Amino acid sequence: MGTAKKQTLESNTPTTKWDRKTVPIAATAVVKRLEGFYSTPYDDNGSKPGGTWTIGYGSIVDGNNKPVTKETPPITESAAEQLLRRDMQDAAKEVDLRVNVDLLEYEAAALISWTYNLGGGNLSKSTMLKRINSGKKADFPLEMRKWINHEGTPLVGLLRRRWAEAAIFIGMDATNACVRAWKEINNLEDWPDF
Repeated sequence: MGTAKKQTLESNTPTTKWDRKTVPIAATAVVKRLEGFYSTPYDDNGSKPGGTWTIGYGSIVDGNNKPVTKETPPITESAAEQLLRRDMQDAAKEVDLRVNVDLLEYEAAALISWTYNLGGGNLSKSTMLKRINSGKKADFPLEMRKWINHEGTPLVGLLRRRWAEAAIFIGMDATNACVRAWKEINNLEDWPDF
């Protein structure tokens, strides 16, 4: 298993401070790539019954602010992008509310993606947030590795997502982070160097 010791910023990554109002482009890009587009509702729990119904790019609430169900009508990709923008803005508000230190845009992008997936409640109680707020941002990548379970079972797909988010947090381009995560992580023991 690799470590997070080598944290080098990609030369083309801007080091702009996050304004706490906008959703960084990298956050939306990574969520679109990780979630994928589905025009019809699907059970995000896979083969297990009782999962969460989602549509578009992982939205759990439709355009009428009603929970997505298997009866929710299909949507266009344009409608899915509108839902994604709404949901990403909500995730950005959660990050803004809970993070009390300045973030660079790529750091915010990673946290917003994570919060979009796991929610503000999980962010508020995470050790990861405590470490960031105490100035220990370097701990973020390894903290991310702890969030790979679904109902108590670690999943390779979540490990890939957390690695990609960790890579983005330290300055890797979102596309490169996602490509590398899916190329280099094949089992639960994998955690490539950044």
